[in-house]
Amino acid sequence: MRFGIDASNIGGGGGVTHLREILINYDHAYFSNRIYKIVIFSSTAVLNELPDSPFFEKVTFPAFNKDLFSRVKFQISGYDKEIETRCDILFSITGDYIGKFKPMIGMSRNMLLYERHIWKDIAQPKEILRFWLNYKKQKICFKNSAGILFISDYAKNYISNKLKLSTKPTAVIHHGLSPKFVGIPEVQKKISEYSFQKPFRFLYVSTIHVYKHQWNVVKAIGELRILGYPVELSLVGGVIFKPAGKKLNKIIASKDPTHTFIHSKGHVDYAEIEKEYCSADGILFASTCENMPNILLESMASGKAIACSDKEPMPEFLKDGGFYFDAKDPNSIIKTLIDFLENPGKRKEFIDKNKLEIEKYSWKKTSKETFSFLLNTYKQHIDVQR
Repeated sequence: MRFGIDASNIGGGGGVTHLREILINYDHAYFSNRIYKIVIFSSTAVLNELPDSPFFEKVTFPAFNKDLFSRVKFQISGYDKEIETRCDILFSITGDYIGKFKPMIGMSRNMLLYERHIWKDIAQPKEILRFWLNYKKQKICFKNSAGILFISDYAKNYISNKLKLSTKPTAVIHHGLSPKFVGIPEVQKKISEYSFQKPFRFLYVSTIHVYKHQWNVVKAIGELRILGYPVELSLVGGVIFKPAGKKLNKIIASKDPTHTFIHSKGHVDYAEIEKEYCSADGILFASTCENMPNILLESMASGKAIACSDKEPMPEFLKDGGFYFDAKDPNSIIKTLIDFLENPGKRKEFIDKNKLEIEKYSWKKTSKETFSFLLNTYKQHIDVQR
């Protein structure tokens, strides 16, 4: 069988990481009698980040290296013919394939397409239109698919109810976790053992957007210092929505104009990100819209205690291994962080729980389960056609 992966609309970050890892961990010996070749369709930039193998074929087209309009035009007019000459089955890894090739399996990655209350916070017609169009594309993709892959129970239940997908074969297959994030737990000290000269170092890793609420975290850290708690905060992540970046910078300027305790580091390459976890004393994660929060898994593996948004699907993965808060309410964050700082014993308990929990996640497992689901879905599709 010739197996195709449509990654023509994949961007950077987690999408590339996921694709790269399932290919790196692909078990050819296990699948050799069923999969002859894996063909990956994407831009040259993405293909260059993927592993080489005699079993992989990387394919790009001029349109895939141009703007969105060029990609969509080609996907409608000429893409299907190219797929048909190379593939027996197609996996739309971004869940937005709108062509007519079958069988095709879609994948859910982005809950922003569905949690529309966040669109009100975005408040930019052009950005909202982009989400609406992507939602429409995914709706078509899922309607035409032979099966759908989800990466959290939360997403599966939410989207299945929204789009009425009860008759579709589905699976929840979690992303994996790189061993490089596994850290050694440190002794948890009382907050009295820290000082304003050597403060407790919180870390928040995430891109900057309205649903990430970095400004509320900054407000909380500023208030804790006024209350006498020696804390500081490092923010790691690039701005992906300019109004959110401007709002964050304004709040930082008002709370810490001399940049004494708020350190905004911007984007840090994935190859270096584990160093940020290693240098922190505790982790914050304040997002209110995720499909599967890989950053949370990385934090759990780091050996640091975590204070986290109580919005699903965060509790689905962190379970009872963290201190929870309402990310939209700075007072809730303050109250939770006081509990966090005043209870080193609870911190240790949560760290120990998380170290056991993250043993469930590996990219090797993700890769094997993914290709197994796709093969089983293909078999069901062929059986139905007969």
